[in-house]
Amino acid sequence: MAEKKKVLLLGGLLMDRYLLADRYPGRGEDALVREERRQAGGCPLNAARVLASLGAEPVLYSALGEDEMARELSDTADRLSLSREALYPLPGGKTGACTIVLDREGERTFFTYRGCEGHFDRARLSPALVEEIAAVFVTGIYLVYPGWSEGAVDFLEELSARGVPILFDPGSLVGEMDPGLLRRVAEAATILTPNGWERRELERILSIPDLPAWAAERGAACLETRGAEGSVLATWEGERAIPAYPAKVVDTTGAGDSFAGGLLAALLAGQSLEEAAKTASACGSLASEVPGIPGDLAWEAVRARMG
Repeated sequence: MAEKKKVLLLGGLLMDRYLLADRYPGRGEDALVREERRQAGGCPLNAARVLASLGAEPVLYSALGEDEMARELSDTADRLSLSREALYPLPGGKTGACTIVLDREGERTFFTYRGCEGHFDRARLSPALVEEIAAVFVTGIYLVYPGWSEGAVDFLEELSARGVPILFDPGSLVGEMDPGLLRRVAEAATILTPNGWERRELERILSIPDLPAWAAERGAACLETRGAEGSVLATWEGERAIPAYPAKVVDTTGAGDSFAGGLLAALLAGQSLEEAAKTASACGSLASEVPGIPGDLAWEAVRARMG
């Protein structure tokens, strides 16, 4: 990648509402909640924390509403010393939220409420900022906002045509996305990072027999994450297994975002794609050992985790 270090993160800021329970109830059942908490969240925020810790310059792009949760999101960005150059208020906007049910094993189930974070306005991105973008991280949730998502996809295609690397993390809402927009983003992406279920859904929705082979034919890479089994990196050179690094799992929320942030930070630091995938695996492992937003993942901690 180029010497530029700014990574544009598209996906929007929202509030995470955690419900900690011993088990997830079946439909129509009840379960006791041990703890409840709320904190600033959203995939881009999780990835940004890791990118900043590893020397990159994350730039969050998001509209902010006019409510208490939006003020908390804004304060969090300031507290983490994250750039505000692509954050902007949206008059009358309401902040989105994600309710996360977290069980004893650290697994989570999501319920997402869409707010104004999916608003996209190309004019909010200055020409100077666009010229400084070294890479883009975009999450699939950005494709579930009717009337706004298409403008974001147009912009991604513009960057792709200019040779800017794009990492696309599909996320678990692929079934809610417009198939046409989903295909366009997949075609614009340089790196796809689905988990096994997301890969199968992408293949089904887009009528693609083999997603990694399809990506390789386009000159892109597919890095399929498989939890404790590690991940599989597929390029035109073939497939390579990427190891998982053991972790004392507390909360897997943000682990995938930390994986993506670590991957881009490593590539910007000059690592090969395979080396960067291993770095990403270590970042995901470390992030799963802390609740909520991943902590500071210094290079020393990442290297130590990799042995």
